[in-house]
Amino acid sequence: MRLPRLATLVAAGALLALPGQLHAHGGQYRGPGDTVPPNPGGGGGRTGGPGGPTTPGPGGPTTPTPGGPTTPGPNTPPPSAPTGGPASGRGPTTGGPGGVAQGDDLSQWQFWWEFNKDPFLNLKHALHEGAVVSGSDDFDLGRGKRKDAVSTLAPSISDKKNATEALKWGLDDKDSNRDIISSCMVALAKIGLDKDILPLFKAHLPDKDQEQSETAAVAMGIANLPEAVPDLLELAKDSQVGRKIVENDRVPFRTRSFACYGLGLIAYSSKDNKLKAKIYEAMHALVADESMSNRDIKIAALNAIRLLRPNTESEEGKTLHQKAVEFLSAYMMKKKGNQQIQSHAVTALAALVGRGDRFDPKGTYKAMILEILKDRRKRTWMDQSAVLALGEMATPEDEEISKALQEYFKRGRDEQAKNFCGIALGQIGGAKNRDFLVTTLRKKRTKSISKPWLALGIAVEDYNMRQKDPNYAGSAAAREAILREFKSMRNNLFAAGLAIAMGILRYQDAGPDILDRLLRYKNQDQPAGYFAVALGLMNYKEAKNDINDIVEGALRRDILLTQGSIALGLLGDKTIGGKLIERMKSRANVVAVQSALAQAIGFIGDKNSVRPLIEMLHDKSYRDIPRAFAAVALGLVCDKEEFPWNSKIAVGANYRANVETLTGAGTGILDIL
Repeated sequence: MRLPRLATLVAAGALLALPGQLHAHGGQYRGPGDTVPPNPGGGGGRTGGPGGPTTPGPGGPTTPTPGGPTTPGPNTPPPSAPTGGPASGRGPTTGGPGGVAQGDDLSQWQFWWEFNKDPFLNLKHALHEGAVVSGSDDFDLGRGKRKDAVSTLAPSISDKKNATEALKWGLDDKDSNRDIISSCMVALAKIGLDKDILPLFKAHLPDKDQEQSETAAVAMGIANLPEAVPDLLELAKDSQVGRKIVENDRVPFRTRSFACYGLGLIAYSSKDNKLKAKIYEAMHALVADESMSNRDIKIAALNAIRLLRPNTESEEGKTLHQKAVEFLSAYMMKKKGNQQIQSHAVTALAALVGRGDRFDPKGTYKAMILEILKDRRKRTWMDQSAVLALGEMATPEDEEISKALQEYFKRGRDEQAKNFCGIALGQIGGAKNRDFLVTTLRKKRTKSISKPWLALGIAVEDYNMRQKDPNYAGSAAAREAILREFKSMRNNLFAAGLAIAMGILRYQDAGPDILDRLLRYKNQDQPAGYFAVALGLMNYKEAKNDINDIVEGALRRDILLTQGSIALGLLGDKTIGGKLIERMKSRANVVAVQSALAQAIGFIGDKNSVRPLIEMLHDKSYRDIPRAFAAVALGLVCDKEEFPWNSKIAVGANYRANVETLTGAGTGILDIL
């Protein structure tokens, strides 16, 4: 469902005006704003060519391909095909000047935060576990739950059954339009209670509506249905069987890409190494196939390999793991290859090898990635992925790597990779890296745009240490340094990044200053929203009433409404869910606000919202879009998983090496709630 892809990110304080709405399967986008990295070509398939909608890039309203059109490979849609995605020719879109803030600086911190925030927020845990909220002594973010906590707002099995039946009704109802159908499919997959839903999804694979077909493919993965693997494999391969499934003379490249992501999600959740091996062999074949140049499919296949998680306790799992690692390491080092695609092999390798020396006892793979970072002949995508990968793999003992990242931050050629270094050094941790981050943050000559990255790196290091030792006290000097920069920072968006860092640090002494800035700049929706979230992260209870007032007044301010509601959820406000439901019932809501309300309700996950959402979905006196949003919210509230399903793909991804089925124009895998 292409519901509005709300911009939670905009350039340096400029608000996004949305005269039209661009929709995304199953819900509103939760990440960066409507400007995404241009799809830069370089030998791939036509992933944004004539006939489809365009993604506004920094230079104008279209997604440019600097090298000009590429020659389609045998598995690439011809130029006459509608290759831009299923929104082509359907409904209003955001696609030109005025629709988005042009010239967004994609190296800003907000993009990384929105793709990687879920483990830090862990919002449902804060609300479902009684009074245990983010920032309290008993809260263990992202790991386990307090044994003596009593669940108060988590939906029951009965709630989930009722939601499932309502969504199945919405999917089967002859009056349901494409928005309701797509939303119901994704929501049913998230809940995952009905193990017999595969036929319901499969029935939509041959749908002439491309959106519904590809949504059905990925829904099988979201639902973790191993029985869907045979069909998804045929779709991904574009086999004769796959073509018969979609009742077409070819499987569209978008459906193939989404089938790959679906297979990756199934592999991630499965414990069956034989199943994982079958998926790996198919993905390996797609990536290695030099006759097929489509970047979307290859990048989707690499991300599916990234999600494999073989069980290495068995010989079978060890063999699979080694095969995948050897393939990825060889592929990323190919001298003649599409470096945009290869950059995803780098992050996939990092995910499989992990930190330490268990799977890299001689440091071979880290050395290879370090070589990529030092090679100035490589494209900047490779630099970015190398930095992200080293942050995921290295330890404080890898001093050469830490020094290389520090040096790159100071003198590197790519601004995005430089900023990623701040996060990577925090992930690696250690006193020397923390001291570098703090010292560099304090320097006057350090660019203001880089300071949120440094602060977030400090916060990530502190967060990781707390996961190992809940009593970890952290660095007082680091916290004070960030607060000092926050007080002197004139740019409110950069200050908001510093505030988020202090929220992760649980630095409540900064609460009064952040609250003061929130109240002074509450009319600047984006920074104000982040100030509120920061206060929620640090559990600064004194801000609850003020944030409540701001949310109450945000009648048509979608960004502030969503972020403020998240903040109240983090602060343990047990009334916010009911208030949001009452507002969602209003028939006067514009689409963007309806979307924000659905997202906020879903993030909070209040069981008391299930019944009214079901009633909205059933009530045909509402328009289709509000009913579809009710389905979206049901899926979010009753989700079987603690974190959003696509956070598995988003966290640690190089979103700058973008293609349309990854993220962009509201039609990528990361654009679905």
